[in-house]
Amino acid sequence: MKLTLIYAYWPNQPFEVTWCDLPWAVRDAGLPKRLSDDGHDVRESILMSEETHPEELRSGFIMAKHIADEIKNAREQGELPVTLCGSCSMAAIANAAALGGEDMGVAWFDAHPDLNTPETTTSGLFEGMALAAAAGLAWYGMAREHAGLTTPASLEKAALYGARNIDDAEQALMDMHGVPVAKSAADINARLSGAKSTYVHLDMDVHDELAVRTNMFAVPNGPSVEDVRSTLTSLNQISALSITGLDPAAADVAKASRIAVEHVLAIADKMSDN
Repeated sequence: MKLTLIYAYWPNQPFEVTWCDLPWAVRDAGLPKRLSDDGHDVRESILMSEETHPEELRSGFIMAKHIADEIKNAREQGELPVTLCGSCSMAAIANAAALGGEDMGVAWFDAHPDLNTPETTTSGLFEGMALAAAAGLAWYGMAREHAGLTTPASLEKAALYGARNIDDAEQALMDMHGVPVAKSAADINARLSGAKSTYVHLDMDVHDELAVRTNMFAVPNGPSVEDVRSTLTSLNQISALSITGLDPAAADVAKASRIAVEHVLAIADKMSDN
């Protein structure tokens, strides 16, 4: 099958976490070569912020617009867009802008729901608002103005997988919209059955931290690598994929990068067979 690998670099380092270098870690782990060797047609796109102050928040939203444009272009060419981006928020906003908002289903593979808002967050971490931002519940003015998010995603078509570190405010929002923590691909497929497209958001801290520690926010009691991969490859529909949440400074970076490569390869192979 045909894929576009979108390496999106936004040089923001909250709490000095180097998520921003994720694209290069996964590329260096051999992602494009492994895909090509397996018979897939791979195109690569590198996006670097060209703003005067690239680390600022506005520059991140502008980067999300560039990512969205690449995703749209890939889909027009019949390619699966795979975004490699250190920022969960920019990846999620970009995909919501590209895939049509409320017509899009969201399969959110993450230890965290990322459903905080500027009003509910206690850490102030922007990445903890990623799904809320894609759904138009946080930073919507910035996302609309700079990232082209005109129709936000709907939480009525969202399912979480592996979420276990959930704040009270996030749980309240989940309860309001009936957002489930799915136990299986069948649960996700049922929740997203009416979606015209599906965005799969894979934060690498979805894995149990005892299996692989991907960043400082990793937590125990998560799914195994094998369970994550089996669930990913059993989804009925994948229109776009993002890999996020891997800190190249983490102790398990080499292992985590290889796991990310194997996940993408398994998805591509499965989609080729269908």
